[in-house]
Amino acid sequence: MLLFHGKANIRMSILKKYMDAYQYLKIFWLTVIGAVVGSFVNCAASRLAAGQKPFAGRSCCTACGQQLAARDLMPVVSYVLNRGKCRFCASKIPGDCLAAELAGAVAFVCLGQHFGLCWELVQWLVAAALLLALALTDWHGRIIPDKILLLLLINRAIWFALLEIPLPGAQTLTEWLCNSLLSLLVPSILLAIVLLTEIFAERELMGGGDIKLLFVLALYLSWVQLVLLLFIACLLGLLLAVLGLALGQRSLAEPLPFGVDLALAALLTVCYGAPLVNWYLGLF
Repeated sequence: MLLFHGKANIRMSILKKYMDAYQYLKIFWLTVIGAVVGSFVNCAASRLAAGQKPFAGRSCCTACGQQLAARDLMPVVSYVLNRGKCRFCASKIPGDCLAAELAGAVAFVCLGQHFGLCWELVQWLVAAALLLALALTDWHGRIIPDKILLLLLINRAIWFALLEIPLPGAQTLTEWLCNSLLSLLVPSILLAIVLLTEIFAERELMGGGDIKLLFVLALYLSWVQLVLLLFIACLLGLLLAVLGLALGQRSLAEPLPFGVDLALAALLTVCYGAPLVNWYLGLF
């Protein structure tokens, strides 16, 4: 009996080591892939905001125009090794490059920890990459491109067809339509409030791209999650506005890139909003 328990403990110890190694390996690769995606979409977003083709030509230094080699394009690593400067002209590399790479890495790791390795994770990794591209484009050019919104819509449609319709026990198309209509009520009500307020204020209070983004996100999230998303986004927007004023980097008249707050709030809601949503639903 003691021998049996001893062998069982050894097996459990080996299994635990394999599970730990699996977790570390998963985090490592999600970090690498997320950083690469962040670097790629930041380059595409900056070009798109500047009115250029997002995928045309090799990456170059914005200061000296020197074409960058592979050693200059390693996410995070190249920035650290070159001390945040161009290897050719020693000009400072914009901090948003590093921020985008870190944001991609953190987003991918958080989603991986939340979903685990499953097909739903792939859906949200694609969505996270598109949301990051959208946020960066809004940050650079104060615009939310319809093309990115369309890609988000297509991504959701594809994975809904692959993951939810064919599975036994999954919600029916009718149930999904009812839930989606409830979710679509949230941005619809917000749109009505914004339009009425703008009539009295006689100025634009919320960009049309932000509203369209909420309508697309309504296909990914429940109505409760959307309400939580809006709450988080407003808090983030207020925080960024206060920080910008305190650091002297923006004025009161300058519009805020609310798409950045919405994109970040969407990922925070998906990864960490479940306890709050369950608590709220438990009140009824």
